[in-house]
Amino acid sequence: MNKIAGLFFLLINMTASAQDRASLLRTALTNVNAKDTFLLRDSVLAHISYDAEGDTLALADLVRRKFITQADADHMLLQIRHHKPHMWTMDSIPHAVIVPSKITPAAALSPKKSGKAWSTYFKLYKSGYYEVSLPVFSLDGTYAIVYTTFQCGANCGNGGATLYHWENKAWKPVKNVFSWEK
Repeated sequence: MNKIAGLFFLLINMTASAQDRASLLRTALTNVNAKDTFLLRDSVLAHISYDAEGDTLALADLVRRKFITQADADHMLLQIRHHKPHMWTMDSIPHAVIVPSKITPAAALSPKKSGKAWSTYFKLYKSGYYEVSLPVFSLDGTYAIVYTTFQCGANCGNGGATLYHWENKAWKPVKNVFSWEK
């Protein structure tokens, strides 16, 4: 009977999280000052930091500071490890204009090539673009972490991961997990 109750709770949790995913992404993008209509790179980011080790350290810090439990951190890491690469589409996030990854400048270019790639990109789009991860949810679905970046040139951009809490039927930012700026 406990297995059935646990499965039932898990299914309810997954449904609630899926229903609230759109509002969470909208809140995350508003939190990073995305305009009403914005450019969004088509590839879905796979981590809440730069790599798997960074994800583990970020979650461990949230556990240490008592924002989430160890069970929540383990559950979140499982979601990250089972991430399957996929792309955002026009109906994924309201008001997003999708920018194909093949058009966005590559990160590891020399300064000269990077400047040329961004110049070509800006001739097409006139604005930088956002990148967004899928949210990773706590066991009960009331906490989530979303990683967002804004890329706007070889020496321009910012991003980071934020912990959100579902309260009073809305996602509220609780803690900046980490951030960067170039």
